[in-house]
Amino acid sequence: MNEKLIISNIHVKAENGFNVLGGFLDDDYIYFRTPEKFQLHLSAEWFIGIALLEAMITNRSLEVDNRIPVSQDICNRLHEIQSIFSCWNPKLSIIDVFCKTTATKKPFTAVGSFFSAGIDSSHTLVRHMNDITHLVMFGVFDMGGDQKSWDERIFNQTNFAKSMGKTLIPIETNARDWTDAKKIAWAFVHGLLLSSAGTALGMKRLYVPSSHTYNELFPRGSHPLSDPMWSTESTSVIHDGAGCRRGEKTRDILKHPEVANNLQVCWNNFHNNCGECSKCIRSMMAVHLLGGKVNSLPPLDNLNLLKILKIQDESGMTFLEDAMILAKQANNVKICRILRSYHRRYRLSKLPDLIDRNLLGGIFRRAYRAIRKPKWLNLRVALRSPDHGEF
Repeated sequence: MNEKLIISNIHVKAENGFNVLGGFLDDDYIYFRTPEKFQLHLSAEWFIGIALLEAMITNRSLEVDNRIPVSQDICNRLHEIQSIFSCWNPKLSIIDVFCKTTATKKPFTAVGSFFSAGIDSSHTLVRHMNDITHLVMFGVFDMGGDQKSWDERIFNQTNFAKSMGKTLIPIETNARDWTDAKKIAWAFVHGLLLSSAGTALGMKRLYVPSSHTYNELFPRGSHPLSDPMWSTESTSVIHDGAGCRRGEKTRDILKHPEVANNLQVCWNNFHNNCGECSKCIRSMMAVHLLGGKVNSLPPLDNLNLLKILKIQDESGMTFLEDAMILAKQANNVKICRILRSYHRRYRLSKLPDLIDRNLLGGIFRRAYRAIRKPKWLNLRVALRSPDHGEF
């Protein structure tokens, strides 16, 4: 292995109807491409965002293509960005970044927001409707599907964006293939992929929709601490919406039927909501409790569907607690009782872990990991150290 992780041969080219921003991370080619009518700007920040965690876990400095200067603002913050990540996971070393820098401010005028048509990104859209000019959609954030499904999704969302007076920019990349091959947690690196994109996309402002609120902060790739640190002289990166709970976001979206009817929240389908997965069910429940209607989601007419809302981690717990608040506000005793039982069950499931860590020295945790071999143990870069108190 090289002593440095080298980012080289960064370039922009036209190819087969696309504009492509490409470069090499060591010997691996990474690209970002968008239809040729959209411009991608020659810049290195996107590649630094993708490569940073790999460099930190291998304790290698980053050396960036000297022909492409990097934002001085970002360079000034890279040590602090790494300090945050190494606090979350002490296995990550703080490394040096060798690059040419520039403080030049580019005259960007576009204002972008990442968009999946889900609750968070739709809320950012309605909240900043008069400011946002472009919606940026990444293929890597969808749960599956072939090229035809992606093309249909882009066709539908391009028409939606146009109806809102916005322009949709679809981005395809192999960056996730590279980070998956390096066994870097997607829940970690996805935030760097988003927040480092501003210069390449030519954005004056770039909104990153939040997933959680300010009182639900825990290690996560997209985070109000780290996202704004990827701002440059030319682009302000804004972590948006963390002051609102998911139920509050849904309530705001329902005031805009054209946005509500475009909601796409499904884990299973590329451009339709299945009405059966956990994301569909929790969205259907929120709409039901708020007394609304969304054409793209079936109504919640069977409370047995709530059985799928199993909590597996603290992120899932925050969504459940938000739903409990909505149910209480709606005075829906049945749903409140069901959700309270799930909440109690999850809390009780944590007791063995607490007893094992505090009284038994972790013997059962070690046995569980040896026997069950949970997939997250295979990650080279997780959000937290394996010593964190989870089985």
